[in-house]
Amino acid sequence: MKILVHICCAPDAFYFLKRLREEYPDNTIVGFFYDPNIHPYEEYKLRLVETERICQALGIELYKGEYDLENWMRSVKGYEDEPERGKRCKICFDYRLIRSAQFAKDLGATHLTTTLLMSPKKEFMMLKESGESVASTYGLEFLSPDYRKGGGTQEMFKLSRGFEVYHQDYCGCIYGLFKQKKENAVWDLVSFIGRRPGSKEESLFIKSVRLFAEGLSLSCREWEFSFLNWKVLYGRIQVGDQTIPSFVVPFSRSVRGILKADVEEVIGNTLYYNRGGLKILLVDELKDEPVYRFNGLTDPTFRVSSAYRELLLKNRIKVELQTELSTDQSSVLLVGSLQAKSFVGIPADTLQDGEGVSLEAVKEFIKRNLNEMLKGQISLVVCGAESLARAGSSYFRERTGKIINTVFCELGF
Repeated sequence: MKILVHICCAPDAFYFLKRLREEYPDNTIVGFFYDPNIHPYEEYKLRLVETERICQALGIELYKGEYDLENWMRSVKGYEDEPERGKRCKICFDYRLIRSAQFAKDLGATHLTTTLLMSPKKEFMMLKESGESVASTYGLEFLSPDYRKGGGTQEMFKLSRGFEVYHQDYCGCIYGLFKQKKENAVWDLVSFIGRRPGSKEESLFIKSVRLFAEGLSLSCREWEFSFLNWKVLYGRIQVGDQTIPSFVVPFSRSVRGILKADVEEVIGNTLYYNRGGLKILLVDELKDEPVYRFNGLTDPTFRVSSAYRELLLKNRIKVELQTELSTDQSSVLLVGSLQAKSFVGIPADTLQDGEGVSLEAVKEFIKRNLNEMLKGQISLVVCGAESLARAGSSYFRERTGKIINTVFCELGF
């Protein structure tokens, strides 16, 4: 027989698929990732990549369903305030299992099941009833093994941790996100240009590199670390009604309201203003730059093209700036051997303007150096939060005692 497994996320799927294959060793098992409820899209992609990785490791073929978020939201309209395990969850189960059953029939499967049965946050009997009802409608048999029993949940977490699987901190839908993370939910919904330090985009980049590398039989190891993160929420410099193009220097603090200030002193290419500790750095080429070392200063500071020097010297400016300093998490990925002769570092994050190393460039580097990497001569280190005082490479050196010999980056991080 052929069993189609609806997959919700990698942590639930890894142990479930492993147990299912042990229980049905002579049957074909295929995966179907269908989760239009997951929000935002960056979270969806992150969970998909990790699902691809565990299916790759287990040798299970994986299919991907469509991301029809709008139709899913219409289906749960009126149930937005339902608690976890409530009526909205029942509608969501039916929605995903109906599509999975349709795909199972198209694929010639005879049996249907879902890794949602493994989730501690889901009501087992609700899932079982939903699955059996949907399966019977499509002429399928629904399998509902309870692998949570007998320490299964603990084994699931242990297996996921050992494989360094990304473990989400909310169920998936936007309603569950706000109920489970409350005011902190906003950071899951805010997107910045590129892959900023500590973002889902940065994590997706690291996990995508790992998926590709492991597919080429390269060993990988990943470490999480905490760092001082900094985000620009809003910033602007104006002379009259004219907005001056600028970049905010990392670790600049917010200013209160609208700050009006005049130049007090000029030292070299730095303009010091008479209010709020404000500074403007005049540069020949306006571009964002990484921070190589955090010196502890947080004065609000902007980079502005030197072409605006005279305009700034002769006029009062208005400045608005809202930033946030917080402790956040990122990770470092080692691709290859820790005993390699040479370590090449690549920043996982990008600058404020989105400039950084592309996934395609990293893949090309791995393919070009594959033989040397397999022989243990070269290893790749993908460093998260590298633009903020080289946080990733610093942690790699602290954790392993190894030094990155070469930096592969078009930006010269």
